[in-house]
Amino acid sequence: MRRTGLATSLAVAFLATACGALGPIASPIATEARTVTATTDATKTLTVKDGMVFYDRAVDPSHGIRFPPGTYTLEAQDASYWYLRAPAPLETREFKSGKVSESHSALGGLMIGKSTMKTFVLPAAGYADGENGGKVLIWKLGGEFVHLEGRDWSKSF
Repeated sequence: MRRTGLATSLAVAFLATACGALGPIASPIATEARTVTATTDATKTLTVKDGMVFYDRAVDPSHGIRFPPGTYTLEAQDASYWYLRAPAPLETREFKSGKVSESHSALGGLMIGKSTMKTFVLPAAGYADGENGGKVLIWKLGGEFVHLEGRDWSKSF
């Protein structure tokens, strides 16, 4: 009887985590080249209501990224993610002593996992254009992004 209770508890804990109870990513900054296939589908869009800003840490951040408001359109995919192009460049900033020390903009958007099971650890990310039509993952988004769905962003699929 004890084994069944333990197995049930573990299954419930796993499902709760899989449903978006993930916490923030430890270090969101990344530089990971991704090979993608260009694709379009007018039914797959993502809308960011008022723009979204994420920081590398809650207290005294050293880096941040801003996803502009508007409709993001599907432009590519790989085996695990849909790549949705932002309507304007993404903005990244570096901070020193609480002030912006560097600011950059890059063409790119949001990559959203196709399946919770495939993208459990990294459900979404920010990407920039790479070489030869590829994409570069530049900012990992975890549970903090997932929990904003319906409030700050929505998707059509």
